[in-house]
Amino acid sequence: MTAPAPVTAQLTLSSDTKCVEATVEDFKITDIPGVMSKLGWKESARIMQRWFDGDGFVMSSDEKEGRLALDKITSDKLFGDLDFDWLTSASPHTGVIIDELNAKLSSASQYNEIIGRKNGFPSQLTRGLLQFMTRMRKLGIFDEQNQDLVMGFHDFSGLDAIGLETTTQANFRPIGLTVTEKKDNPMDDVYGALGGFIVKIAITKFSTAPKTKNSAASLRIHEVGCYIRDTYDFLNEDGKDQLLGYWNSEGVVKPDYYEYLSGPASVEREGKKYFKVTNDSFNCYRAQHGRGGDLFVYSNVKKIPTSILIYLSTADFAEYMQKTNRPAVSP
Repeated sequence: MTAPAPVTAQLTLSSDTKCVEATVEDFKITDIPGVMSKLGWKESARIMQRWFDGDGFVMSSDEKEGRLALDKITSDKLFGDLDFDWLTSASPHTGVIIDELNAKLSSASQYNEIIGRKNGFPSQLTRGLLQFMTRMRKLGIFDEQNQDLVMGFHDFSGLDAIGLETTTQANFRPIGLTVTEKKDNPMDDVYGALGGFIVKIAITKFSTAPKTKNSAASLRIHEVGCYIRDTYDFLNEDGKDQLLGYWNSEGVVKPDYYEYLSGPASVEREGKKYFKVTNDSFNCYRAQHGRGGDLFVYSNVKKIPTSILIYLSTADFAEYMQKTNRPAVSP
């Protein structure tokens, strides 16, 4: 197998410029997984090497945004064995965010912004609860005609992340995607592997009971599951070539504010030279070598016991019908 040539022109070209190979001392982007390993970034190194080893595949915007059927994802394009708890062990910064989310879910009452109802009028149902009511409707548990729920205990805890995506996933939490978050993200294994990402929240165990003479229909949530959903790609959807840091054979540094705006080809820190790496560094490598396959990323499912009792009144059913643009039905 012929070793790839060192590259630098790719490190600074915009997406509408032809890729031209050139030498930058002894550093090339295919060295980056090894550098990540030196830094202790186990998952970052593993996923990037997987990208380099894959056949050339450019993910579409629809695929990135999850608008295509999940059964179209083949095993060669799936990176599906991340451990959810790695988010905490590999990054104290991210771990604080995840611990706060877990605490909210484990101690939630029926009034919570993730999978419950709002504490106020006129709108009562959160986005998560509206989504889950739609999930129950598709599962045959949500009786629109009678504005009621079907009696039963429902256990989806055996499903993996991809299975939950289309059955009981109810809400999500973006992490590290805002401008402020990107500025504050530390350079660690989670940042190297995922950058910004989304935590999906599914209801994995719940029970339902129909209304009675003295009580509204009820939904009791016994367990929720959290998992990562991300893509590993190098799309430049905003028209700008995304900067991925400055690298050399020993490590990586983040650009300062001026460097981020001006984007020099290299920077120096403590007498060492680091080279600019962008999305187009990888896009050009793929164009030149026919290797580099974008990946769909999922973690295992973190199960969180909870006890959330939600009563769904006639007014709640009416709000659901109005919010989802469904025709009114007679009770």
